[in-house]
Amino acid sequence: MSIYAFHLEGWEDLSTWGRDDDIYYAQLTRNGASDDDGPQIWITPPNYVVRSVTELVHIIAGAIGHRPGLVDEAMRLGLALDRGEWVTPAQDGSCMNGPVPE
Repeated sequence: MSIYAFHLEGWEDLSTWGRDDDIYYAQLTRNGASDDDGPQIWITPPNYVVRSVTELVHIIAGAIGHRPGLVDEAMRLGLALDRGEWVTPAQDGSCMNGPVPE
C-alpha cells in the first residue's frame, strides 16, 4: 500500500492519494474542514475502482472542480516529496517533471 500527500492549494493539509494493490484511491478534505468523520470525498471501492493514475486524476478533478493538469501536478508533487526528490514545476504550471507510477 502506498500513500502520498495531495499538494493542491486549499486541499493540502489532510488530503492523500495512493495505491492499494492494483487499485488507486484518494481521500480528500478541504483545508479548515474537520476530518473527524473521515474525508469529505472518498474515491475508493466499491464506488470507484480506479486502475490508472490518469483515471484517478480525472475523477479527482471532477470531484473538486479543478482542471486535470492542476490535479496531476498536486499528485506528482506529493509523490516527489515522498521520494525526497527535487521538484521543478512546468513553465505553464500544468504538470511536474517526472513520471507518476502506473
